Order: sequence, then structure tokens, then C-alpha cells
Amino acid sequence: MAAPMLRALRRPGWGLRGAGRPRASGPHRRDISFKLDERTAHSSLDLSKKDTGVIYRMLGIDPTKVPQNPERFREWAVVLGDAAVSSGQHYWEVTVKRSQQFRIGVADVDISRDGCIGHDDRSWVFAYSHHRWYVMLANETTPIRNVGNPERVGLLLDYEGRKLSLVDVGKQVLIHTLATEFQGPVVPAFALWDGELLTHSGVDVPKNLRDS
Repeated sequence: MAAPMLRALRRPGWGLRGAGRPRASGPHRRDISFKLDERTAHSSLDLSKKDTGVIYRMLGIDPTKVPQNPERFREWAVVLGDAAVSSGQHYWEVTVKRSQQFRIGVADVDISRDGCIGHDDRSWVFAYSHHRWYVMLANETTPIRNVGNPERVGLLLDYEGRKLSLVDVGKQVLIHTLATEFQGPVVPAFALWDGELLTHSGVDVPKNLRDS
């Protein structure tokens, strides 16, 4: 499906690895390690780099040629990570390669596979579109000012603190923090409509950002 238009914001979610069973992070883990779950990937997305990267294909794969499992996103170019967070503070990074239209964040593990991340209140997303960053919730957005073109960014998730932050990797400072209302375990979530994203997990929260 074509990249969606963004609307203005007017108002201020278990891992999937192995036999469909969730894999949740423990209460004190700070080093979430995940791969992208092929079973959730829309047919326009190819996984790469041992399932740590995702590439958008304009034509994609014929939907009838991929397994029609219930975990797969059917309408939008979305893929989820295979590890969940239900407590603690966690950090991962994303390298952006030739993409000008993408979303990164977290989503409830059982988010609808007929929608897109950012379309409802069960996902919390930072979106990049037309050379600008946005916070996105329930299909409405607010711009993030003074952020340039991305090459590598971080995401800092504080589950108990109900916060998701976009991080400047070079300066190791928070760019923007989104207040959240998690209802249960959440997984890393990604959507893109061109180019490639490469994830980097299994890294500690930067010392100066812990308990931010």
C-alpha cells in the first residue's frame, strides 16, 4: 500500500519467537535483543542481515505466495520484532538506508494486522516523512522540530515510566519523549515505504540516559 498521509495531532502493548509463543523481557533486563519476525512481515517487505534488516520492495511478493498465517500484516508494510517488553528500561538503534518514508516505535503484541502502526492507540510511533520527523498516535501527528535527516537513531523505552524516546545516537541525548499508556507487553515495530532499515539490539542503555 502507498505511504499514508499524516494528520495533525490534537490530543496528547510479548515476543513472537517460536511456535507463536511470546518471549518477554525480564523485569531488570536493559539489553533487549530481537530479530524481525518474518511471520509478521507484509509481503512487500524482505528481511535481510539475518533478520535484523528490512527492505521495501515496490512490487513485493504476490500475497498468495507467502504463508497466510494470522500474525502477518495484510494491508500495510509493517514488521514486528520477536521479543516483548513488559517491564524495565530498554534501548535499541536503527540505521536508515535510503528511506524517506518510515515509522519506528513499539506496538501491542496483538495489534490488528489489518492496520498500520500509528493508526490506533495500541502503537506508539516516531514517523519520518518528507524530510521531517513526527510523533504519531491514533493516526494523528505532531511535528518534532530541529531534527535533520536520519542516518542512525535510537529508541529508549521506559516501560514503568510510560515513556518512549527518540535518541540522537551521536550526541546520546533525547530528541523527543512520547508519553504512553501501555496496556500490556509491547514489541518493537517498524513500517517503511522505500529504502531499508537495519536494527541494532542487544546493547545497553547509554549510561547518561538511564532513568531519564
